[in-house]
Amino acid sequence: MKELNQKTRRGFLADSAKLVAAAGLASTAGCAVIDRGPVMRVVAGPKPRTIGPNDKIRFGIIGAGNRCNWVMKQLFEMDKNISIKAVAEPEQANVDRALKDIQEGLNEKPDIYMGREDYKKLLARDDVDAILTATPCCMHARIFLDCFAAGKHVYGEKPMAITANEADAVVEAQKKNPHTICQVGFQRRATKIYPAGVAKIQEGMIGQMLDVRAAWNNAWGPIGKPSDGARSWLGRRKYSGDWMLEQACHTWDVFAWVTGRLPVAATGLGYKGIFKEMDPDRDVTDLYYAHIEYPDFAIDYEHSWICPHKDKYGDGPDGRFTGVFEHFAGLKGGISMNEGKFFPRDPDAKVIQYTEPESEPAWTRNSIAAFTKALRGQGPVLSTPETGKMATLIGLLVRQAVDERRRVTMKEIIG
Repeated sequence: MKELNQKTRRGFLADSAKLVAAAGLASTAGCAVIDRGPVMRVVAGPKPRTIGPNDKIRFGIIGAGNRCNWVMKQLFEMDKNISIKAVAEPEQANVDRALKDIQEGLNEKPDIYMGREDYKKLLARDDVDAILTATPCCMHARIFLDCFAAGKHVYGEKPMAITANEADAVVEAQKKNPHTICQVGFQRRATKIYPAGVAKIQEGMIGQMLDVRAAWNNAWGPIGKPSDGARSWLGRRKYSGDWMLEQACHTWDVFAWVTGRLPVAATGLGYKGIFKEMDPDRDVTDLYYAHIEYPDFAIDYEHSWICPHKDKYGDGPDGRFTGVFEHFAGLKGGISMNEGKFFPRDPDAKVIQYTEPESEPAWTRNSIAAFTKALRGQGPVLSTPETGKMATLIGLLVRQAVDERRRVTMKEIIG
């Protein structure tokens, strides 16, 4: 922990600026080779059954852990014209909970598959139209690809992928299977507050965008400890992709959404081993900073799991140590995306509350409802494999920059 006190955030940002100036567009010869992950096989699957506006949607569940169970219950609340035909889940406690909730929500008893690869048996069923899935991140891309190959629509949790080759493969699979609907679980896209803020920025409310500052600072951690049982995978990079992918992908999705493009490069600084006494094998980066470059503006981002627990009720713009926010500033003023507010540079102008924030449960509820509407041909897919790929690539860029403490270009990541 001594190292944490040797470099303040201000000092880091100053060093980042020096690194950027020194690096310019210099060659990266001699730098570590960036691992794109294994090449994934992509196939064209059968065309899914057409689902009419009043048809019952027959679901299969892959991975009935905490997150998937929560999304499933939001599905019950938003759409009663569904059925759960089968659940694939290896943990008995998760199976028991899912069965209880499905019985209470739908008065059904689905078939259960508990083998680690038994989800493929679920995908082979003729009575399943769509898949709801949330598993450790290392399985996400493989399950997306298997769903395409089986001709099953899929709503899958973020991140869509944790390697560049995985992201490429899922995008290619969507192209080969245009009739199969795939929605990545970026719930901010289903809110009122984020689409409104994105539209305001794109319409020119803040003028030329010059400065973006964002953070995701947690007081409810660390999670992924050995004592967390089935959730201990969150503390292992090979399963989660690290926080730059598992959690911060929501923020990267917002950046990609606002700009419609990928950044040029990033520099970074981070610390592992903060909770070594609690978990010697933990290898996720529980505190890091990133400076992300676009040609015409820059982003400063901080992400941590070290905030005091007493600040846990301060999450949001008023937290002393905690907070999840995205602030976009230009020559006309700034937008606080998570607050739905515009702050003008004109000292005589008033702050504008252009939309009211919503509760987080509504985000998930609206997101899964949008998916069922898309299945019935009644609305768009909110987050496609293309948007999922952009978030993954930004996460990989930041992770590489943090790991190597150097300026990493997006060209290096995408090969």
